This record gives sequence, structure tokens and C-alpha cells, in this order.
Amino acid sequence: MKELAKQTIFSICLFFTIAMTACLALGYVFAGPSYGLNLTASLLVMTLGIGVLQAFWFSGAGVKKLTYPVRIACFGATAFPVLAASAKVGAWLPDDQPGTWGMFVVIFLVILAVMTAGYTLYYRKSAGSYEAALARYRDQQDKQSKE
Repeated sequence: MKELAKQTIFSICLFFTIAMTACLALGYVFAGPSYGLNLTASLLVMTLGIGVLQAFWFSGAGVKKLTYPVRIACFGATAFPVLAASAKVGAWLPDDQPGTWGMFVVIFLVILAVMTAGYTLYYRKSAGSYEAALARYRDQQDKQSKE
């Protein structure tokens, strides 16, 4: 049942992304650029970019041996430019108010710190450590690939 739920959620996310991409393209073709379409496009690009970065830093496919805090720092350092570029292109914040960009940076850093602390506590409580959980995951993947 758990696998069915995961597969269903994945299918919904995939279909939503495909439908949004198609509708976005049709919107540009038939209505031309607009604030709403540009905002939607920037959110889509940001989501895809940060998803790729997350897979790179946390799956073990991109980087093999880093401690969890270093992974988080590297992810944050690479995700922020993607997020900021998307915000700039999508006009999420007004350009004439530099304070809003300062708050954007502060909010990003606070969210990153809270998520880091939360995941660290979660992994310590449930799996011992991120490194131990990642090692168990890799062992499981190796066993499955050999079958």
C-alpha cells in the first residue's frame, strides 16, 4: 500500500508538471508574455533547478562523501542563486525596494537553518545520523541492483 501511495503521488506530480508546462507554453503562444505567465515560468524553472540540486547533493549520485552539514551548506550555496534568479526574472519582489531583497535573503537563511536543524534532529532520532542512513540506503540499492 505504501508503494502504491508513493507511485500515485509521483504520477500526480509528474502529470501536474507536464500539464503546467504545456499550458504555460500555450499561454505564451496565444496570450503572449504577462506577469502571471512569467511568474509561473519562474516558479517552474526554480522548482526544476532546485530539484536537480537536491538530487545532486543528497541522493549520493552526485557527491559521495560529505557530512550532512556540508551537504546542506553546499545545497544552500547553490540553491540560493537559482532561487534569486527565478525571483528576479519572475518579478517576485519589487526592484525599487532593496529592503525586500534583504528580507528575501534573511528569510532564505532562516528557513535553511530551521530545516537543517529539523532534519538533523529527525535523523539523529530515527536513523542515528544522516551518514548512517545514507550508508544503509546505499547498501539497499546495491542489493537491489544485484538482484
